[in-house]
Amino acid sequence: MYAKLINGILTPAPSNLSKNNTFYQNYNRDTNAEMLLTDGYKPVEETLPPTDMKQPRKYYVENEDKIISVYTESYVEPDYREKRASEYPDFREYLDAMVKINSGSEELIAEGKTQLQNYYDLCLEVKAKYPKE
Repeated sequence: MYAKLINGILTPAPSNLSKNNTFYQNYNRDTNAEMLLTDGYKPVEETLPPTDMKQPRKYYVENEDKIISVYTESYVEPDYREKRASEYPDFREYLDAMVKINSGSEELIAEGKTQLQNYYDLCLEVKAKYPKE
């Protein structure tokens, strides 16, 4: 593939091109390499992302001869807040427990207190698993 790098964006050579009153079909083929190079297009060398990157982000750089794909790591380790948020129990369990505790029914109050304690215990487990940094 031949392309130009314009403001960091890879812009491939067009398939068809009208130039100097001549229409070129399959302009972007390797057989037209000389014309493509004359028109400022360069061959693109695609590389594989490094295997040690979690979330490689591809971008392109160019030198005198070609455009090459390179990668940078875009993965950012979540902080303790994000980790906790994904594992905390559903807050509706807390609300449901509070409704039961304030219902006036001894049976529901007992059930609500147990539910609330379970909710607290789960929250404390998550806090212990992901301490503040």
